[in-house]
Amino acid sequence: MPSRTARSSAALAALCLALPALAQTPDIRPGLWEFTMSAPGAQGFRQKVCFTPAMVQDMKALAAKGDPQSDCRASNEKVSGKSRSFDVSCTRPQKYDARVTVTVDSPESFSMSQEYTADAGGKKEKGSMTMAYRRLGECK
Repeated sequence: MPSRTARSSAALAALCLALPALAQTPDIRPGLWEFTMSAPGAQGFRQKVCFTPAMVQDMKALAAKGDPQSDCRASNEKVSGKSRSFDVSCTRPQKYDARVTVTVDSPESFSMSQEYTADAGGKKEKGSMTMAYRRLGECK
């Protein structure tokens, strides 16, 4: 079972790197979004995030800000219909490699899945996770 650190790092890296993919899809609406993360053998969790109009308008700039301690990079992007897939590679704050797929179902729904390998506490971990995003309404 992936460690909490590996899952958290994977979720953060995937979210930051998904933003440029979403920037290619201007149909994402601003507002209050909920994402649900699930991974085999782990308890899922939900979190809410407010995407402001400025954030939605310039997702690439938002992603570029990211975590200043991270050096994650995306490569090998492929587009097929409503889906974009790409590789993610990081060495800081920990070694992390993944294949990520982002699928935009509508302006109010998208999903992201990934297969990853991460070094957590000196141990190499392999895993997968899925994140489903849905717009709940306006930000409060």
